Amino acid sequence: MLIGMARHGKSRILSLYFHGTLYTLSCLILLTLWCIPYIVSADEHKGVVDLGIAAEHFLPGEVPRGWTLRKHIFRPKTKRARAAWVRDDGIAAVKLHSDNALTFLEKEVDIDITKYPFVSWKWKVENIFPGIDEQSSTGDDHPIRLFFVFRPDESEQSFWFRIKRFLFLDKIHNHPVGGRFMEYLWSSSLPAGEIIPDPGKPKQKLMVIEGGSENLGEWLSYSRNLYKDFRMLYGEEPNNLIFIGILNDTDATGKEAVSYIADLFFHAPGEMPR
Repeated sequence: MLIGMARHGKSRILSLYFHGTLYTLSCLILLTLWCIPYIVSADEHKGVVDLGIAAEHFLPGEVPRGWTLRKHIFRPKTKRARAAWVRDDGIAAVKLHSDNALTFLEKEVDIDITKYPFVSWKWKVENIFPGIDEQSSTGDDHPIRLFFVFRPDESEQSFWFRIKRFLFLDKIHNHPVGGRFMEYLWSSSLPAGEIIPDPGKPKQKLMVIEGGSENLGEWLSYSRNLYKDFRMLYGEEPNNLIFIGILNDTDATGKEAVSYIADLFFHAPGEMPR
């Protein structure tokens, strides 16, 4: 009887192991199939890096797949952030809306901008903030900006700074901190081409791509050589790009802003997004 029970127990264990393994493999296969479109969308395709902000990724009313809308416990105004796919003037775009809030779409990447130096996109802005001082902490708001973070050189960071990064800094910012960053932005008052320091981090540089009210309500397309702009701003070679943010922020001034972005790609010289 004991032998029979032992055989039955062994058989049951083998059956559970088999079904458990089969279930695990099935989950892995389904997860892989689900992730493939998003892995591919962040990889090279004929000299183009697709970041998931393009018409073929359109999902009405949703946050773009592969991106995260920041909701930070230490930044209560991120809780009012709004960003989702819409159609505007027939264009599949992501709409960003802030009302005394910080709307921050973010994505981790790993892009060698010596290989893919060009970034192209189109955006549209509904309104600006006349009278603010964008070079002060109280006026540091913009209807739209693209935020680029580059991998820090840890050999130049102190031991204690690396400890702080490990304990809380990287978690607060959602990316490794201490490296270079730069921004392309729409200014309420400054002209295109103006370069200003970040009000909170004066060693970091921001570049005005569009300024004022002249082109409000219009879709505008751009292609910038991010590698060349980085070299011009900092006079050094960039590390890999590790993080991209798309911001519409009014948390400093308490104002309201609506903007849109579409067709965001990186590409190699001589290549253009499809």
